Amino acid sequence: MKTLLPNVRHFLASDGGNASVEFTVLLPVFLGLVVFAADTATIFTRQSNMLSVSQQTARIVSRHALDAEAAESFAAELLSRGGYSPEVTVDVDADTQIVTVVITAEPTELAPFGLLSRVLDDRLTVSVSQALEPT
Repeated sequence: MKTLLPNVRHFLASDGGNASVEFTVLLPVFLGLVVFAADTATIFTRQSNMLSVSQQTARIVSRHALDAEAAESFAAELLSRGGYSPEVTVDVDADTQIVTVVITAEPTELAPFGLLSRVLDDRLTVSVSQALEPT
């Protein structure tokens, strides 16, 4: 009994387990921030890619290299390489001579963890308009 009492006092007086408790409490918060940062970075990267593809597609159509249907397939093919498949619409208005490319995607499809899908709107849309060049 004499050897047990000093060991119990030492155990109760030591603060070595505080780090383990703090780690256990803070780990979910830290992991949540990492997942949030990964979702945010991925969505912004993919949105930038959607903008770039829509600009490129509008430029190609405005130079009469592709018609609207072929341009939709072209843009969808470029975007599918990123691992997601948003909806692509290409409209050529003959009256105003304007090409409009609209790319729409679900946030749940863009974010790998889906954490931001609760914060963002229903759909993420990128739209680019460009004048047709004379033939």
